Amino acid sequence: MAGRAGPVGGVWRRIPGQPPSKAAWTARHGDAAAGLRRELARARSTLSSLQRPDILGACSQLRDSLAEAQEGLPVPDPPTDFALRRAFDAVGLGTVDCIEGARGPDIRRLEKSFSELREADTLMEVATRTIDAWT
Repeated sequence: MAGRAGPVGGVWRRIPGQPPSKAAWTARHGDAAAGLRRELARARSTLSSLQRPDILGACSQLRDSLAEAQEGLPVPDPPTDFALRRAFDAVGLGTVDCIEGARGPDIRRLEKSFSELREADTLMEVATRTIDAWT
């Protein structure tokens, strides 16, 4: 169909004459990305509580939200795709350390996850601004 964009072999290809639709991607995946940001904030806040069961629950929910948000990849806008992949990778790294640190308990790993999730939050903010700038 002319004038549409879609994944071909897992990679978004632009069809000549029509840029990929930000509105279509946002309608389908925007809520998951916003939900990931909310769960990231919740996990970061819960880490400060030092309550292992709460931390484990928050970071497990963050892991689930990440999996849902990753369903939006690839993004048809290359800068947005790059920014979200970086942010998602950082969330994933921090989430693993958070869950394993809470299970341990391993205070050093929890401290590491706190730093990783702080960086992930920064990268999610960059990704959000990139989505906003996508034309």
